[in-house]
Amino acid sequence: MNIDLTHRGTMLSVLARDPRDRTLGIALASSSIAIGSRCPHLETEQAAIASQGFTNLKVGPLALDLVRCGLTAAEVLEALRQHDRWLEYRQIGILTADGQIGAHTGSEATGWAGHRIGDDLLCLGNGLALGAAALDAVAEGFAGTPSAALMADRLLIGLESARRLLGDSFPINSASLLVRSPGAESQIDLRIDLPSRPIEDGGDALADLRRLYGEYLPLVDTYAARSVAPRAF
Repeated sequence: MNIDLTHRGTMLSVLARDPRDRTLGIALASSSIAIGSRCPHLETEQAAIASQGFTNLKVGPLALDLVRCGLTAAEVLEALRQHDRWLEYRQIGILTADGQIGAHTGSEATGWAGHRIGDDLLCLGNGLALGAAALDAVAEGFAGTPSAALMADRLLIGLESARRLLGDSFPINSASLLVRSPGAESQIDLRIDLPSRPIEDGGDALADLRRLYGEYLPLVDTYAARSVAPRAF
């Protein structure tokens, strides 16, 4: 499989919060490889952050530090503007544990780029062939799933809804899923850095992530229990 590094790429991300227990989640899908190492950042009781576009690897950790220091989402974005001279090439999304949302889509972001803010929900995308319709599909897919469903399922359904809409215009070479809840030993932290088959042979990292999640979910509680009571296993 050959990756064209001159290709500016396409990316979608969705950040969400459950106000009932302050669970935070973020899911991403991209035409670039290994996106999970660069773009999603999440800390329980603090914030979920997406740093995408022409990604600055320092932005996510810095944003989390600023949230820990008590800055609002709007103040964090302003601080990042002062810190990063190339912020107009980037997209930044912030969703805090107490429900604040901040979003920035730079004027130099790739192709059509934008974000959509909802109730405890933030969608961002760049390089999108169908523009805002793709963000609408993510939001509607998430919102159309019963609120009692697991956060991870709702996030994946949101991205999958956009994937169906975008079709071949959105080759997905990597995908990532992070979900964490306060006080919970278990967590979801999964990623696909490269699809199991080449894109030209029907490979799809989001489909691979869905399969990985399906295999992992029944084991989440077992892994958490083993970590604190290994003699019981």
